[in-house]
Amino acid sequence: MTAADLPLVAVWRARPHVLQWWNTPPDDLAAETVDDATISVWIAEWDGRPIAYIQDYRVHDWPGHHFSFLPVGSRGMDILIGEPDLIGAGHGTQIVGRHVGTLFARGVPAMGIDPHPDNAAARRAYAKAGFVEVDGRPADTEWGVSILMTRHAARR
Repeated sequence: MTAADLPLVAVWRARPHVLQWWNTPPDDLAAETVDDATISVWIAEWDGRPIAYIQDYRVHDWPGHHFSFLPVGSRGMDILIGEPDLIGAGHGTQIVGRHVGTLFARGVPAMGIDPHPDNAAARRAYAKAGFVEVDGRPADTEWGVSILMTRHAARR
């Protein structure tokens, strides 16, 4: 993702199906996030069409982060499918699975993702991508109530 993608992401962030689950204002993705060394931001494409926003970050860069129990070097991630006509078609599972696989290949030991407890579709998609719920109970986090889900890299 580059600064040129910010207008598209702003459109996605303002859509009702995204606002339902992203509890921050659509304009909170400032241009400096694109250059923030602690957060990596991505645009996922399907057949050349931009369809999703992904961000991943080093969980230990935030003291007391709700994924701080993961090994050092672990990353958290967030994703949104911006195009409403592609919701429920399996794209989220595939995008998350590929992104996580890429990070594991780079040496990341584990990943965390934290959907809203009521977002059953996201929880199913992440489970299909190999994530497991930590304890199935909602956790209060700095960014809202979530179900903590993790996936660990295969041991060699």
